[in-house]
Amino acid sequence: MKFCVHLKHITMKSFLTRLLYAALMALPFSPAYAQDNNLPEIKFPDIPYTPSIKKGWVGQFVYQLKFNDSTGTGKGKDKVYYHIKVTRTNSGYVEFPSEVRGAIRSNQPDKNNVQRYESWIGSGTKNTWTKHDETDTVIVPTGLQGRDGITGRMETYSRYTSDSNWIKGYLSNTDLQIDHVTGKYSFAVPFTDYSLEGTETSIETVYSPAKKTTNTRKNNKRYGLTSISFLGFGEWNLLEGNFKEGQKEIIIRQRIPVTLQQSYNDKKLPAKKGFMDFYLVLKRIG
Repeated sequence: MKFCVHLKHITMKSFLTRLLYAALMALPFSPAYAQDNNLPEIKFPDIPYTPSIKKGWVGQFVYQLKFNDSTGTGKGKDKVYYHIKVTRTNSGYVEFPSEVRGAIRSNQPDKNNVQRYESWIGSGTKNTWTKHDETDTVIVPTGLQGRDGITGRMETYSRYTSDSNWIKGYLSNTDLQIDHVTGKYSFAVPFTDYSLEGTETSIETVYSPAKKTTNTRKNNKRYGLTSISFLGFGEWNLLEGNFKEGQKEIIIRQRIPVTLQQSYNDKKLPAKKGFMDFYLVLKRIG
């Protein structure tokens, strides 16, 4: 099975490095598929990666988000409208070379028991890679309070895109804890942080006296996994599953709920729901 690594980034000058490379070549990453009865199959993307781990856990993850929906209320001068369209893929490699004695989660029973808990953390700065294309549209009435009522309309149109290119980002948060008494693992999902250039256009319309002002500007926006405009993400940052003694591979498939939920005049607009898929294949080496 071919391992998703750019060979030009690998220098094999020692016997240990050759052993590491051989072990990584056997891992079930691209073009292998993670499969589940309830979720569609997925091919892990081919992204740059230089192995740096000789012992521990290593694996590739991918997030896939596709959302295209709107919510709103009213017509004409009373129209309120939110439309979010985003397609995004985040991917990277997780490396856990360092074992910590005992539990790393808070409020764990018998947390200092080194036979019970097997905990692994990363080290150093790791990169992630993202393809991102997002368009946001917001139209809301404007006006003074009280009897003056609605006096205008504000429209904002934002577009942030990587133009189908991979953007380099940074990995954080992730770790792994195994409880050999309960036969469970808990995995802190990887966070990715990156910046993306985009264009934002605002159109302000005043009804009386009639006036329209348009302003367009470029902006550099910082993104995380949950920072898509107006979208809310469910609780999913710590995932758990069963673990058998001697197990050397962990495969996680998780569908994460995503919701477009906004309010206007203290009333919630109709909620629109979607999802983001998370996939991980993690393997023990050494």
